Amino acid sequence: MVELAVSITVLVFALCAAASTVITTGALNQKNHETEVARRAAENMIEVLRNTAFEKVFPTYNSVASDDPNGAGTAPGNLFAVTGLTPIPGAPGGVCGTILFPSAGPGLFENTNDPTLGMPRDLNADGVVDALNHVGDSRVLPVRVRIRWQSKNGPRTVELSTLLSEL
Repeated sequence: MVELAVSITVLVFALCAAASTVITTGALNQKNHETEVARRAAENMIEVLRNTAFEKVFPTYNSVASDDPNGAGTAPGNLFAVTGLTPIPGAPGGVCGTILFPSAGPGLFENTNDPTLGMPRDLNADGVVDALNHVGDSRVLPVRVRIRWQSKNGPRTVELSTLLSEL
């Protein structure tokens, strides 16, 4: 009888461990899937930026509508949706994706303090970091694409940064 009780106890523990493994694996698969969706969305947006004429990238995708190339309010701006992810409650525009430049706009300044974008930085390649607006003469443009979403385990974020340059 004792041997049977010990055998049943060992079997129950083994089944519990197996069930826990299956549950954890399922949760990790979901987390990995969401992260992959976010990473791909960020990479796709960076490609969209790279395929936009360099002089139009900042005014088209910054957060200010007044400097849009085809008139105020005509450009997509800095927010974008990501299919397959749930925006964090209260997210700007109710979407997951945000494009971030060294400054919000309409001005682009070299002396902005943003170490994650390598700022301050000489944006117009004149050898000087100054406090002037370089929208019209920048040669490089740091940009960060951030995806924030609500997962089952709480808010998650993926960020990709790159440096766009005039050809």
